[in-house]
Amino acid sequence: MEPKRKRSDGRNWISLVIFLVIAFGSPVSKFITSLIFQTTGQPVSSSTLAIGLVSLIVLAVAVSVISSVVRGVGRINTGSETQLPSGPMPAPPPMNAGGTDQSTSQFPGSPRFEPMINPRILAFGIIGLIFFGGVFLAILSIFGAL
Repeated sequence: MEPKRKRSDGRNWISLVIFLVIAFGSPVSKFITSLIFQTTGQPVSSSTLAIGLVSLIVLAVAVSVISSVVRGVGRINTGSETQLPSGPMPAPPPMNAGGTDQSTSQFPGSPRFEPMINPRILAFGIIGLIFFGGVFLAILSIFGAL
C-alpha cells in the first residue's frame, strides 16, 4: 500500500523565498537595486530593498493567516449544530430519612487541569529567546548595524 503523502496547501513558497534570499541575497539585491535605479532614476539602497522584502513577506503571511481563519470559520458554521437531549428527565435521587439530599453531600473533587506546555520547557524557551536575542543584538552592534 502506498503511504499517504501530505498535500501541499500553497504555503511552502515562503520558506523557499527565505532560502533564496539567504543563498543568493547579495548578487540578487545588487541586480534589483540597479534595475530599480535604471527604471525609476531613484537610488535604492540594499537595506531599503531588504525592508521592502521583509514587509512583503509579513504582508503575505498575514493574508495567508487571515484567509485560513476565514476558511476555518466557514467550515465551522457549515457543520451540524449541537443539539440538547430531548428525552425524558431522569428521576431525582431518593431523599434520606434525615431529609438531606445524599447527592449534594458527595460531590467529586474539583477537576485538575494539566498545563498544555510544561513550565520548564516554556522557561527554557524564553531564556533561550532572550539569550539568542542578545547574541543577535551584539552581532549587529559589532558590525555597526545598530
